[in-house]
Amino acid sequence: MPRRTNPGHRKHHKGLDRPPFEQIALLLQGGGALGAYQAGVYEALAEAGVHPDWVAGISIGAINAALIAGNPPDTRVDRLRAFWEGVTSHPWSLVGNAWGRLLGRGDMARELTNQASAAFALAAGAWGFFVPRASPPWLAPSGASEATSWYDTAPLRAKLEELVDFDRVNAGDMRLSVGAVNVRTGNFTYFDTMTHTIGPAHVMSSGALPPGFPAVEIDGEHYWDGGMVSNTPCNGFSNRSRSATR
Repeated sequence: MPRRTNPGHRKHHKGLDRPPFEQIALLLQGGGALGAYQAGVYEALAEAGVHPDWVAGISIGAINAALIAGNPPDTRVDRLRAFWEGVTSHPWSLVGNAWGRLLGRGDMARELTNQASAAFALAAGAWGFFVPRASPPWLAPSGASEATSWYDTAPLRAKLEELVDFDRVNAGDMRLSVGAVNVRTGNFTYFDTMTHTIGPAHVMSSGALPPGFPAVEIDGEHYWDGGMVSNTPCNGFSNRSRSATR
């Protein structure tokens, strides 16, 4: 999340007082690359000394939410940066940067670089997130997770276990909610630290977008990406907030 700023510009958000609210909630919706912008938004909040009491996310927003809730305030931005720099680092980034310098700046050069980078991710996956399966789904045994998705998300589980302290998540210092869809019923489900013990599977279920990624099994039920029903956790947040204050 390094940003280029004009040396003459001052960050007016630094050192602000906490807003006069009983509770501060941060809602992070799904949207792939939008997650990198969310990380930058949280960095600005942290610089201003604004720390949420409750963070809710769907899909990539759930991953960012877990990274925030699962770390102390002074390391959250570093953990977000570690995740995003990791998943966007691949050999193409070096080639793409060199190509971009060769072609010069402008919309066309940027579009060509982005398209090539997307093609690389489609073919080779994203480090620390997902990798292509060794064989196509139709060659896998019927009913196996390999038969229902093109990619294996085991690297994401390892990355979450590396960067997120789930004991801290469940300690209750910051409330965490992540949304997913029950494959059997088609109903939306929120996994919340007020009602569940959250682990890597709950976060992964919120971002298990088919047919790219496999459904995630939790307590005998399978879950897909929450964005298939609702891409923004507004309804779940408002409903659960009202129930919590009754």
